[in-house]
Amino acid sequence: MTADFSIVRLFRTDYHRSMKTFANIVLHSVLALGVAVYAGCGSSSKTVVHEEPVKIQASTLERAIADRNKDLALTHFIDGSMQESKGDFAQAILEYQDALRFDNDPAIFYALAKNYSMLRKHDLAAENGLVAVRIDSTNVTYRETLAGIYINAGRLDDAAVQFSRILAIDSNHTASMYALAQLAEHKNPSQALELYDRLLSRNGPSWEILLRVGELSAGFQRFDKAIDAFQRLLKLDPDNAALQRSIAELYFNAGKYDSARVLYGELSRNNPNDVELHGALAEVYIHQGSWNKAEKEFDTILAADSVSADTRFKIASAYYLQTQKDSSLLPVTIGQFKMFLDRYPADWRPMLYLGVLNRQVKAYPSAQGYLDQAVKSASWNVEAWWQLGWCYFEQEKISDAIATMERAQQLLPKEFRVHLLLGIAYSRALRHVDAVVALERAVELEPNDVNALSSLGLAYDAMKNFQKSDSTYERALKIDPHYSLVLNNYAYSLSERGVRLDRAMFMSKEAVAKDSLNSSYLDTYGWILYKLGEYAGAEQYIRKAITAGDTTATVLEHLGDVYAKLNRMESAVMYWKKALELDGTNTSLKKKIEQGVL
Repeated sequence: MTADFSIVRLFRTDYHRSMKTFANIVLHSVLALGVAVYAGCGSSSKTVVHEEPVKIQASTLERAIADRNKDLALTHFIDGSMQESKGDFAQAILEYQDALRFDNDPAIFYALAKNYSMLRKHDLAAENGLVAVRIDSTNVTYRETLAGIYINAGRLDDAAVQFSRILAIDSNHTASMYALAQLAEHKNPSQALELYDRLLSRNGPSWEILLRVGELSAGFQRFDKAIDAFQRLLKLDPDNAALQRSIAELYFNAGKYDSARVLYGELSRNNPNDVELHGALAEVYIHQGSWNKAEKEFDTILAADSVSADTRFKIASAYYLQTQKDSSLLPVTIGQFKMFLDRYPADWRPMLYLGVLNRQVKAYPSAQGYLDQAVKSASWNVEAWWQLGWCYFEQEKISDAIATMERAQQLLPKEFRVHLLLGIAYSRALRHVDAVVALERAVELEPNDVNALSSLGLAYDAMKNFQKSDSTYERALKIDPHYSLVLNNYAYSLSERGVRLDRAMFMSKEAVAKDSLNSSYLDTYGWILYKLGEYAGAEQYIRKAITAGDTTATVLEHLGDVYAKLNRMESAVMYWKKALELDGTNTSLKKKIEQGVL
């Protein structure tokens, strides 16, 4: 039986092989056999005559049975096709299964695969489709259908194999090439682009394929290739404004700001009321360092009758980013956000930014007021809580910072930054046990955050739990071996204990090299020199720390101790007294002053 039960086969003239004909053939065979047997009884010399007719008739019988089976298979196949055309796929499957009882033609397995697929029985569909292609491995239709079944079943890799084999049979099979390219887009974009290029070179420009090439290339930041694809699309549709916008955006992403500016400028002239185009053009000007031109575009947008809150926010945000380069724009930027808030008084975004900006210029009462509004309007926003907490912290309102972050902790228990700032505030308030609890939670949420580990190490150190503090610092240095804050704090902890001073010196030296104006780092280095007995060097670095702005009680006391070792007791007592003015609770310091010795 040949594949697909062709129409010629369906209407052939072999119907004379009916059951009656088949019975006659069998009857004649039996009669012939009987005659032969009968003749064989008369003489042994007739043996040859007896054997030859039997072989001939047996072969005829086999052919007759085979033809009959094919006819029966064909009948069931036709009946199955009729049921399939009616949409009765279950009944069609039964007929095709009956057909398989009489013939194993691949067309029957192919038909079963199609009908199982229609019933969404993907495993059975794939099983029968696979048998069909195994029997007739060069049949492209069978492989296409099997690939489609695999796609429906979510077996995309198996589908790709079938499309690849079709291309091995027919390298010009366009549908398979396109399907294989689509399947390769996520796992192997280079292969997908190569296949799309082959399709374009063979078949010429195609809107659908060029669009896929452009989008795929842009997604993988292959901007030049994406630009080329979209420009070819533009040749097919020269007046397509959406394509022109896409090309302008690709120019921008590729850093080709001049080309982006020209195209956006042309588009905005043709569409003067399109605020998005003016915004895009302003962004190009910003990247080119032409802030004044960008401002003009923003003014054009803001002069429009209706400007959405999102658009106003984008413009105000652009001003905010520009303040990082030019602090003179801070008043203008604050004005932009105030206009935004006046227009949209319930929007939390201008509240947050006005809080940040006022905190930046140390206008703490205003910052606090805006940030209070922000956390009330958007209590889910961790940034608002973080900014408000730091606003209090910077004013040394530690109890307010703690109260704020405790409220935030109740609302946002899984936010890392809430626990971090709360732990830092607890440490400043000398609530070291609470600090450890909060900072351990922060580290649990962000195990690789070096700031959290540094703060936790400091909290352990304050509790004299040096084993944990050292292990925490070491853990932080494994993540970032050159993190200055950890290097300094760890070094100071070791120096205070007078242990591993060589290691402390090595770490402190690196911290100072990274930030030679950091008073805390300078004091640590000087104090390590003190511990090593190098008092002249210690005086030099601790005085640098004071000059750099660190006039804490600890640093002043350190300098007093250095002078005591240098037998300059008058200077020593002077600095001890200055330290006591800042920390009147330090009993050991009082004792030094009273006795005039270390």
